[in-house]
Order: sequence, then C-alpha cells, then structure tokens
Amino acid sequence: MSREGDLMRRALKRHLMPALDTRGFTGKTSAFQRKTAQWMDLLDVQYGKYGGQFILEFGRRERGELKTSWGEVVSEDKLNVAHLSPLRRARLEERGPSMGPLMRGFSFEGFGEEAARYDALASRVAALLPQVEGWLEGGVLGSHIHSLGTPGARSVE
Repeated sequence: MSREGDLMRRALKRHLMPALDTRGFTGKTSAFQRKTAQWMDLLDVQYGKYGGQFILEFGRRERGELKTSWGEVVSEDKLNVAHLSPLRRARLEERGPSMGPLMRGFSFEGFGEEAARYDALASRVAALLPQVEGWLEGGVLGSHIHSLGTPGARSVE
C-alpha cells in the first residue's frame, strides 16, 4: 500500500465515513451497507489497481440472502456491490478532461504529503453523496454518476 493511498484512506475516514454514517450506512473500511425494511443499499470505495485514484460504486437490492448462479448462498451481512449485476449499480466519479477514459476515478496522484489536498478531495466526494441518494432513490443520473443500467433513470443537468 502506498503512502499516498494511506493518506487518502485517512482523509476519507475523516470526511466521507461521517457523511455516510449520517445517511445510515454502516461499515468500517471500504464496504458499507444501509438497510431498510425492503431494501439494502450497498456502497464500496474501490481503489485503482495502480494507485492514485478511487471510485465509489453503489447499488440497491431487495433484502435477504443471495443465491449465486453457482449455488453459493451469501448472507445479507456479507453482501457487497460486487454481488450485484452491473446493471443494478452505478459509480460516483470525477468528471473532466483530465480523467482517464475508463475508470474516471477521483485522482489523488501527485498529492505527496499535502494532507490538505487529501482532505479537500475527501470533502468534495462527501459533498457529492446527494447524487448517490438520488440514484438509489429514483434513478436520477447526477453530473458525477455513471450507470450502465437503471431503467427509467432521468438525467439532471
């Protein structure tokens, strides 16, 4: 794990995790759940393979255990976003010309030891959580949401 990755994780712990907690998500590291009587909202922080960036991927499913196509049964408490079909999840991403064509994650590459830069990025991501809520609740495609599915989603400018 890189030093930059450690600094980014700490900033997310200071800024993003309290914002998720306020919205009812529980979790400790990079996988979070929120349960209602009918739904489970799943959210994962996923870091780029080569470091320097991350995305938030999230989705919603009905409550209950999941039986995989190969027969494994996964309890609710062990479910994460990867268990959902790509058509039932979305990503919160950075947008702009500086981001790559594939992952378009939030970049912290080159931040070095400047803690204020990590904190600013983590705060910016936390401020985008209403877009996550909009997608989960109504399929609204906010300006930083990338979705492969979501029938009936509508774009918000």
